[in-house]
Amino acid sequence: KNLELILEGEKPYDIFVRWKPIEKQPIGWNPDLNDGVRLNIRPFMSVPDVGKKGTGVLRDKPNIKWGKDRGKDVESAPWYPLFKGDRINEHHLSLEEKISVRKQV
Repeated sequence: KNLELILEGEKPYDIFVRWKPIEKQPIGWNPDLNDGVRLNIRPFMSVPDVGKKGTGVLRDKPNIKWGKDRGKDVESAPWYPLFKGDRINEHHLSLEEKISVRKQV
């Protein structure tokens, strides 16, 4: 059941890529390998724990920092106005938001 939540990709089990605009955000479990392991592994850590605390569906908890990244985004970054230049990775979009924007494009 937990893996089905990830396949659907509804928030908070979605993949959010800070440097991609909303129309290029993955829908459901459709990762871009070029986005990196840290972003693509996040949904598996977000589901309720199956075994150890804080591991989600994984066996062990990886040593990953989930907070905002160091530095500031450039003004041309797609999420700059929302995050005011901070490199926030903890943001979730609903499927409805992603699909409605793709229909408009």
